[in-house]
Amino acid sequence: MSTPAPEPAPSRAELIERLTTAVRRQVAWTVLHNQAIADRLGLGITDLHCTNLLAIEGPMTAGRLAVLMGITTGAVTGVLDRLERAGMVRREPDPADRRRVIARLVPEGMERVAAEYAAIAAAVATLYAGYDEGQLALLTDYATRSAELTQAITARLRSEVEPPGEYTDGLSAPLGETTAGRLVLVGNLSRFRIRAASGMAELFRARFDRRTPRVVVHDGTVTMTFPGLFSPGVGRGEMLLNGAISWEVELQGGASTVDADLAATRVTGFSLTGGASNVGVRLPRPEGTVPLRVSGGASRVTLLRPAGVPFRIRVNGGLSRLSIDGRQLGSTGGPATLDSPGYERAVDRYELEVSGGASRITVRAV
Repeated sequence: MSTPAPEPAPSRAELIERLTTAVRRQVAWTVLHNQAIADRLGLGITDLHCTNLLAIEGPMTAGRLAVLMGITTGAVTGVLDRLERAGMVRREPDPADRRRVIARLVPEGMERVAAEYAAIAAAVATLYAGYDEGQLALLTDYATRSAELTQAITARLRSEVEPPGEYTDGLSAPLGETTAGRLVLVGNLSRFRIRAASGMAELFRARFDRRTPRVVVHDGTVTMTFPGLFSPGVGRGEMLLNGAISWEVELQGGASTVDADLAATRVTGFSLTGGASNVGVRLPRPEGTVPLRVSGGASRVTLLRPAGVPFRIRVNGGLSRLSIDGRQLGSTGGPATLDSPGYERAVDRYELEVSGGASRITVRAV
């Protein structure tokens, strides 16, 4: 009986391909494992990454953390706030500069994290037991060099496509310490929905069907600039605002078929300019006198307010076909003011200013 010929040893190219696939698989399952741990701890994945960096690199300033994590200083403040409330991190004045704050892990608070990682830690310890000292040194060298390469390339990618404070994916931004938001929508958005909800960790969430606008977030102001009028799928999507804070909303330039239900948040102002059409806005109960503005040829605009909330309309310039609480008013060419019953005595009320040739404006209670 002949002995089967031994299989040829794999080539270097084949070995590299196998190694690459194995590393990709390990990275994928590590990411999923970390997400599962974060879910069990009630943390966001960014919060968990923060504790990992502090465990590896040691205590550091919030600014340094923001650089390493690739997020804004405002965002890292929100992360540290959540971790501090969870008892996992504490902030201390920097002995070298009392104006700065250092973030430090709290060992007692991190016991929950360690407990969640106990199973993988035990399994990896068993895995390492199967390698001799030389193999462990080789694995350490590989992991160290690979991490350094990945860190350098990640930093370069951020510098090229993610300027600080901008979210090019248009999906979300952290709430941080923001207590009042401002949403500015610029350009030819169409078929766009806006809603508000409490209990969110983010400042906002957004989804776009085909074209994502340019999104800039700075000090609580979210500015979305939409592409040109003839871009396919322009402006189609929906947005969820954090209803736990107040919002001022501005639509500038060519908005069409926009449904904004803001009843679940506090509105400090709303304005619509630049030829907008077919826009519906549902308002919450106001606090104080809340200004609303419609101008620049806007048409087919419906403003819904809670029943019993007084309303004032000031008309400057042309206005045609105004309807307020079922009453139809004709064209108005000059300055005019119309108050609903009880406006003068009310503390909490809306004041709408209409100018610039607006038409078909409807105001009613729901």
